[in-house]
Amino acid sequence: MSENFIRILIYTHATFGGISLLVGLIALIVTKGNNLHRIAGKIFYYCMLTGASLAIIISLLPKHENPFLFSIGIFSCYMILSGRRILHLKKLFKGQQPAMKEFFLPGLMLITGIGMLAYGINLNSNSNNNGIVLIVFACIGSSMALRDIHMLRTKPTDKKFWLYQHISKMTGGYIAAVTAFVVVNEFIPGIYGWLSPTVIGTIYIVYHQMLFRKKGENILAERKIENG
Repeated sequence: MSENFIRILIYTHATFGGISLLVGLIALIVTKGNNLHRIAGKIFYYCMLTGASLAIIISLLPKHENPFLFSIGIFSCYMILSGRRILHLKKLFKGQQPAMKEFFLPGLMLITGIGMLAYGINLNSNSNNNGIVLIVFACIGSSMALRDIHMLRTKPTDKKFWLYQHISKMTGGYIAAVTAFVVVNEFIPGIYGWLSPTVIGTIYIVYHQMLFRKKGENILAERKIENG
């Protein structure tokens, strides 16, 4: 395969990643559930999926083999695919039976997470800071995969479970896009560039999950008052 073609793949990957950054930010800051959020969310989903898929392909090409890039690509794809797929599983708390195919994504992420963890430990033992990055992402991805498997096997008790999952997964996908942008352009040096977007993004996720839970509790309290 010619280097020119590979270069085109890399530029295409970067282009879709840049678009993901812009439209993803729109989806994050506008009112959740309105038309703009949905449109921006769909564009982000397809652009991010394309960019992450290209990253996986590039990492497997001759002279460009990169287990690190491959692992992060799988992690990113898992986040956005499962974040969108959960919208079709809203009735799990009512007893909706998930198809066996629903276990494929978390299963793949769990297997990849184990590989990421082993590779990260190996890198870290050789004083490579990327090892710590892989270990962190492996723990996050694996824990989410295990939680997804548990959710599919047992009946969720909170009817808004899908909303919390959607927020955490899609925001996780955006964190991956921001991380790539920060690291490639070296805005923040070393390991801090890899992990700072995750820290900030996690705060965003926790805040919005708490916000929606609080809204749900207030609505429930108002209904109880109205019903005497």
